Amino acid sequence: MSTIAAELTITPAELVPDAAVDAVLDAVTEASRCWCRWWMLANAEHALTDPQTRRSALDDDRANGRATGLIAHHNEDAVGWIGVAPRPRYERLPRTKAIASAAGDTDWADDGVWSIVCFTIPRSHRGQGIAHHLLDAAVAHARTRGAHTIEAYPHDTDVSAKPAGSLNTGTLRLLTAHGFTEVGRSGPRVVVRLG
Repeated sequence: MSTIAAELTITPAELVPDAAVDAVLDAVTEASRCWCRWWMLANAEHALTDPQTRRSALDDDRANGRATGLIAHHNEDAVGWIGVAPRPRYERLPRTKAIASAAGDTDWADDGVWSIVCFTIPRSHRGQGIAHHLLDAAVAHARTRGAHTIEAYPHDTDVSAKPAGSLNTGTLRLLTAHGFTEVGRSGPRVVVRLG
């Protein structure tokens, strides 16, 4: 594990300045279009918004203290993001066939289940263990806010390799290394949980 990962400070996104959010989410092409809203919006609603509207929605969540994600800092530099919130906030999850079928019989309205939906680490900070620390922090964050279960939707790279930009939901290897267990899958998309 690198020195940078050992020296991280991880903070809820609503407690950091806008510049920190920009430094991470605006630095990665997919994230700068999404602003961590993809899973929160149904297809039709997402199609009606543009990146600035999505950014404004993220800012509104942060201003209102709503859980949206965590930001990792190394010294003064923002170096990573993880999207984590109560699962009912993510409207797209039960509407995504691969996830809904893999999740099995579950109560999608249970706000005691929290979802980890994305990792964003600018290219210059990848390969330094930041995702591992963000994942541990997200689990702790969810637990302190009443989560009885944490769920994630990683990609199994042993089944199908994907470009790095498509792996923003994490990899199965990352999640299982932190104690998550597989509950179902549809092709390379896997649903994992930590009880």
